[in-house]
Amino acid sequence: MKVSYMLLNATGKARKIPPGQAWQWTVHVEDASQLTRVLNHLKREIRDNRLALANLRFERHTLDAVSPDEVTFSYKGPIIYDRGIQPQRIINQHAEPV
Repeated sequence: MKVSYMLLNATGKARKIPPGQAWQWTVHVEDASQLTRVLNHLKREIRDNRLALANLRFERHTLDAVSPDEVTFSYKGPIIYDRGIQPQRIINQHAEPV
């Protein structure tokens, strides 16, 4: 399964990403436990680094194999969906197995 998202430093206060930039991640996961770990890590990164979440997408055809009871992701902030956001850096990763 593939999860892609962008982290955007819109406020200029973030430490990880330079002000005004967006970085895009594409993470390949094998199962629901890896997906849960990736989403929890994402939530911590957003909170700790004062970032905005943009263009969160899941690969649709493999998402059906994962039960909704296996994965939970609670995020209170807004998710920005904008095709005009151009990432300055693209990072491809594979989630580490448990």
